Amino acid sequence: MEEKRLDALEEKLAYLEMTNAQLEDEIFRQQKEIDMLTKAHRAMHERIEVLQDNAAERTGVGPGDSAGGQAVERPPHY
Repeated sequence: MEEKRLDALEEKLAYLEMTNAQLEDEIFRQQKEIDMLTKAHRAMHERIEVLQDNAAERTGVGPGDSAGGQAVERPPHY
């Protein structure tokens, strides 16, 4: 009886160790993906700012200046 309980506990422990290792691997994979997406987001954000600055230079209009009586503003989602 006692040996069956010990075997059951060892089996549960082995299962928990395996599950823990799988979770660690998944967390590591997700962190790499988050880092990659964060880097891509920063690059896109910088590119958008450069494009906006270039467009403003070409038109001679800075943010908040008026062009043809209309103020040039960033959309509300910025």
